[in-house]
Amino acid sequence: MTHYRRAIELAPDYAPAYNNLASALRATGQLDGAIVTYQRALELRADFPDAHYNLANALLERGRADEAAEHLRIAMQAITPSADVHNNLGLALAAQGRPDEAAAEFRKALELEPQSVIAHRNLGNALVTAGVSSEGIGHLRRAAELAPRDASVQYDFGSALLEAGALDDAVQVLREAIRLAPDSAESHNNLGIALASNGNLDEAVREFQQALKLKPGFADAQRNLAMARRKN
Repeated sequence: MTHYRRAIELAPDYAPAYNNLASALRATGQLDGAIVTYQRALELRADFPDAHYNLANALLERGRADEAAEHLRIAMQAITPSADVHNNLGLALAAQGRPDEAAAEFRKALELEPQSVIAHRNLGNALVTAGVSSEGIGHLRRAAELAPRDASVQYDFGSALLEAGALDDAVQVLREAIRLAPDSAESHNNLGIALASNGNLDEAVREFQQALKLKPGFADAQRNLAMARRKN
């Protein structure tokens, strides 16, 4: 990082130096500093697609989806289309509550990379959010097949099955998510919901208790535990 700062000292109006420094800051977790530095790069050179793209990703990471989408669209006018670009724009649109538009971007990502776990997962989640559960579950299933050791993918798949009422399948997939990541309070909570919905209240109580052990104060698990105990 020192050499990037030195480059700026030598050429304070050189936008790529700011872009490089910002990327180094982001890589070390200094997200706010990275955003400011990417913005400085764009002040110096507004038609800098790499800086627009990098800034968009940093803004998305910070939860500033509206700004991220704007910079991604600017970047897409100048850079070669890629699955990553379409995925990131889709994530920004999804965060804005625009699942249909997000799904369109994820489909474009899959056209470019048909075996992309990220694109299948993102498209599946967007479709489930949009109410297209059957197709969404199909994409989440494919993501789970492509990444069988990814606990977060299994969690999303299992949660979609739970929401669709496919309780036996949800229990199986969520158990696998927990096997891969036993410290996930969310997976234990959702497994508890699936078990309780299937009438397995004793086991559901244990799952909610485990979720609370891992994440004290977890409001959903507290409510679910209380409901399961009342029914038991």
